[in-house]
Amino acid sequence: MFKKFSEFLFQKKDLFNHIKNAGLYFLGSIVQSILALIAQPIYSLHLSADEFGILGYFDAIKSTLVPIFIFGMSSFFLMRYFKQGEEANKKLLFNITFYLCCFNTITLLISYVGIYLYFDYMNVKIPLNPFAWFILIALLLENIKSFVLINYRIRKKALAFFIFSAANSLLNFGLGILFVAYFEWGAEGRLGAPLVSSILLVPVSIYILNNYSTINFDIKVFLNGMKVALPLVLAAYAYVPIETVDRFFLERLNDLSEFGLYNIGVTIAGYVLLAYVALGAAVEPDIFKAVAEKNSKKLIKSGLIIFIPYLIFVLIFMFFSHLIIAILTAGRYVAAAEYTNIMLIAVFLMGVYWFLDRILIALEKTKMNLIINIIGGTSSIVITYIAVDIFDFAGAAYAKVIVALVLSITALLLVIKNLKLEKVLT
Repeated sequence: MFKKFSEFLFQKKDLFNHIKNAGLYFLGSIVQSILALIAQPIYSLHLSADEFGILGYFDAIKSTLVPIFIFGMSSFFLMRYFKQGEEANKKLLFNITFYLCCFNTITLLISYVGIYLYFDYMNVKIPLNPFAWFILIALLLENIKSFVLINYRIRKKALAFFIFSAANSLLNFGLGILFVAYFEWGAEGRLGAPLVSSILLVPVSIYILNNYSTINFDIKVFLNGMKVALPLVLAAYAYVPIETVDRFFLERLNDLSEFGLYNIGVTIAGYVLLAYVALGAAVEPDIFKAVAEKNSKKLIKSGLIIFIPYLIFVLIFMFFSHLIIAILTAGRYVAAAEYTNIMLIAVFLMGVYWFLDRILIALEKTKMNLIINIIGGTSSIVITYIAVDIFDFAGAAYAKVIVALVLSITALLLVIKNLKLEKVLT
């Protein structure tokens, strides 16, 4: 009797810890969301639709470069973490962060040359500088911050995760408002704020990582990580068109004002995505653990923890979208609501895909990830090209919904197949 009671209390304590951690992860996202919601009307008063178009375009370029700068190393760290001891994990953390910074310094210079040549060849009317340098240097520095958060999350240090995440959000918010509203630096100020924030937080990040790492300059470890993660990088680049191809096609329409409205719609839909990011961040280590333990019930439970509150949140946002966007854009860009409502459907479906994708990565089926993204990336290029050609900006938004549905169904079928195979082999 006492044993059963003790087991019951242990299970309840475990559940309480999950809820507490999820709450802190979600609170960090809430802080970021609240600050973004406060900033959006201010930015809308001080930025033109054309400037929102510029911001959206360089966001697409940044998203295109993210995979090569990360190089799948965060996933490689997660793959190894639960399979080795504490000292090995400390050495791996140092090794990855050090060599990734070296690798990315070279990548930054090559990337700038590539962007310059693309702008020249495609005769892009949007100015290249200083925006290209802003996003490239920010990408280099943001990797260091990201490993602080990954380390906190995997060690279940939810309070430390929240404090660091909130500090980053507050810096971005404060500097963004200062540069855009006070100094009136426009799009340059808006893109420059995250860069300055990263520069300020890098020394703190290095200090924190030093407490959880042990010096290890063995380059073979990093090269092995690159080899293991290479399919993830290729899969990420197969995925890139899903994320960015709409804006590259839309830029060719030469309607920067409408492009700005479209990007406002995408941005506001992205605020809803923060809810998924928070819930997913709380559960992600449990996904890897459940897969390692071959616990299908725990995977289903993790999915329910994420998607029940997420669906409710999305539906509420859609119902009040016109009012919300009127408030968020100070009444200047209410027309963006059309794009936001369409994008919210795509955002929810992509959340389903990302959850299933983590399961495949946990199973170390990285080639499956590549196959799914090749299907999604190819279909995204074809569908978006046709949709933009016929329906312009609205077509691009609907294309994202169709592609998200294709990805979710494909990933679900592969997850079911591979989980069944794992059970047969054991």
